[in-house]
This record gives sequence, C-alpha cells and structure tokens, in this order.
Amino acid sequence: MVEKIIQRIKDKIVVIQNPQGQTGTGIILDNRGIIVTNSHVVEGARDVGITTNAKKRFLARVLISNRKIDYAFLKCEGLDFPEFPVLSGRAEFLEGEDVIAIGHPLGLDFSVAKGIISSSRREVNDVWYIQTDVPINPGNSGGPLVDMHGEVIGINTWIVSNAQGLSFAVPATYLSDAYRQLPADSELAHLQYCISCGRLGKKDERFCTHCGDEHAVIELPQVLYVNTGVCHTCGCNNSPESKYCGKCGATLIRDSEVQDSAEESPASTESITCQACGTENTGNKYCSHCGTQLNTEQ
Repeated sequence: MVEKIIQRIKDKIVVIQNPQGQTGTGIILDNRGIIVTNSHVVEGARDVGITTNAKKRFLARVLISNRKIDYAFLKCEGLDFPEFPVLSGRAEFLEGEDVIAIGHPLGLDFSVAKGIISSSRREVNDVWYIQTDVPINPGNSGGPLVDMHGEVIGINTWIVSNAQGLSFAVPATYLSDAYRQLPADSELAHLQYCISCGRLGKKDERFCTHCGDEHAVIELPQVLYVNTGVCHTCGCNNSPESKYCGKCGATLIRDSEVQDSAEESPASTESITCQACGTENTGNKYCSHCGTQLNTEQ
C-alpha cells in the first residue's frame, strides 16, 4: 500500500529554490501548475526555481503567501501530468494513524519518512497543526504529509528544536479553502504579488493596493530565469529561441557557467514535425517549442 502511494505521488513533488538561498519542497496540485509549499520557503521572493523529480527545471511565480499559517501557492507553466494528488477535506484525525512525509531534506533528493499522528489538533498562536513523530529536516518544509488513502492531509512546516519526534504540519483544510479562492488565469495576468503582505494586487502599480508598501524591484539570478538555449540537464546547446531542450526535453534556463562545457546538438539533420504543435524540428528527440517527445518513426 505505502509503495503504491509513493509511486503515485512522487512525480508531483518538486524542489523549490529561493533566490535568497534557501530551499524547500512543494507539491503540484493541478494542470494549471499550482504548487503549494510553506510561506517561509518563498520568503522575500516573487519567483522561485522549481526542479521536478525528472530533473526538469522551471520558474514558478508566487501567487499568495500566508505567513501566520505558513503556506504559499505558486504557479508554474509547463507542468503536465495525467493525475494529481488530492487535498483531503477531512478535519478529524486519529492519534496513532499512519502517515508519510515526502520531501528533499538537507539537499537529499526525494526522501520518504513514515510515522504516526501524535496529536490530531495542536494549537499554537491561534493556528492548529497536526503533530507527528515523522523525522523532518531543513528542506522538508512544504512537502506533503500523506495518509494511507494517498491523500494530502497537510504540509510539513516546523519542528521543535533540540527535540526528537516533534514535527508539525499545516492541515489541508486551511490549504483547500485558500486553493479554491485562487484567481483564474485570466485574472492573474492583471495582478502582481506583494512580498510585504503576501497578497495579490493590481499589476504595474508602484504601491501595493492592500498594504501600501512600495513594490521592490527584485532581480533574479540569471541561472533561474533567462533562456539562452543551454540545457542544465544534459548540457546540449539549443537555439536561444527554443523553450525546451531538443535532446532531453528539459525546460531551458540560462547558466553561463555550463555554456563553455556544453555538448553540441545532435548531428542528425532529419526534419521531424511535432505531432503536438506542428513545429518543424531538426536533429531533436523532443520538440524545441512544446517539449513533446517526437515520433522519430514517422
């Protein structure tokens, strides 16, 4: 049972890299590319780097951040999966109930830990948490706490320092309510995130429409967001206009340090039309426009 749950959910677990230096974990919730994590994982950032279990890298936009309860929602384009985890709607849990925590602790990609619910409702500063004995370490923050039905019942948030087996998760009931209230994509195009109050306000406004703070100009490290055609995953050189690597299908993000040692693009000159978007590709295994694996037998 546990093995099946892990296999079903593992591809939707992502590493989050904050330009400020900290890392954490997130989980993809739907085909819009909505990701939930902890607020403290994205603190001080409007955009963060995302790495999937398949080692593909993306840029995600912070949508909202609730610092009191410690959750945040992000949006990332280009994530495509046939099914997604379920945010549990139940508010009652049993002490002793088996749970699984998944995350990326201390830089170790994709680690699973199993434990039990120690307290179903532990209230701290007017916020209630699920207390577990699951080992949680830096990097696990924002990762899902999953029950034996495979549903996400919370996200792992904090631990008690200098103690063992005292871990806490934000219950999914908080997350479900906020998730349902997220704006539609058409609305998001006219909104911007305020790093001061964690809310969305009118785009292109100098001051936040909620808290009044001036929107700071934040420049991301080039490694996170500028596309040159050099693939971080396989080192292949692609056209700067390409969105995805023609060799391995990864999203292309600039990194001047890997450009000098990058491999050359595949030598084949065969032209293949992408069955998904119709783009002509030469010498590629994946479409440079939409990332779809090309049918090389056509």
